[in-house]
Amino acid sequence: MDEENIDFPDNSVDLLVSSLVLHWVNDLPGVFDKIMKCLKPDGAFLACVFGGDTLMELRQALQLAESERCGGISPHISPFTRVRDIGGLLTASGFTLQTVDVDSITVWYPSMWEVMRDVRALGEGNAAHTRPLRLHKHVQFAAASIYREMYGKELPDRKMWGVPATYQIINFLGWKPDPSQPQPKERGTGQVSLKDLHKINDIIDDPKIVKLREDDMK
Repeated sequence: MDEENIDFPDNSVDLLVSSLVLHWVNDLPGVFDKIMKCLKPDGAFLACVFGGDTLMELRQALQLAESERCGGISPHISPFTRVRDIGGLLTASGFTLQTVDVDSITVWYPSMWEVMRDVRALGEGNAAHTRPLRLHKHVQFAAASIYREMYGKELPDRKMWGVPATYQIINFLGWKPDPSQPQPKERGTGQVSLKDLHKINDIIDDPKIVKLREDDMK
């Protein structure tokens, strides 16, 4: 399926799942709007994307090396979405009951060269039309030295010297609104103040505050 040209009929899908592809989309707000339209009421959108801290070590090493050797920098890795942007996109498209969670995974490599090999294998190089077509060898060697100097460490359990690469995964879930979904109470209707939560046992035992039904006692 082409993520930028979702053509499901309106209100026809119960669940839409996307895994690690949405960072390639040019118009994320438009895609979120299309997903909202094709979902049935109370339908769910479940997805994960690479977050902005992905490959931050490689990105920084390349920028420092290129700035030193060439007097300027160019992007060599795909741009990734920030955590705060995901929540904003879900809200702007009308999703409710949102959940956003982040996993940060660190993978250790012998050197920067193995990191770059995996980046190419994943297809995560910069695909922008205006990107530089090559990265000079002297910049690559400088970046490898910077990477090792800034982030390298000895790994006694593996009996090797290694460098880390961070992969940040943003997992998120949003629901299309439906009357059957839980709704927040009106402001001011609460009977318990949050500052009294340390008294929760006393509050629960007070029948004037918490009225228990017979089913609650089972």
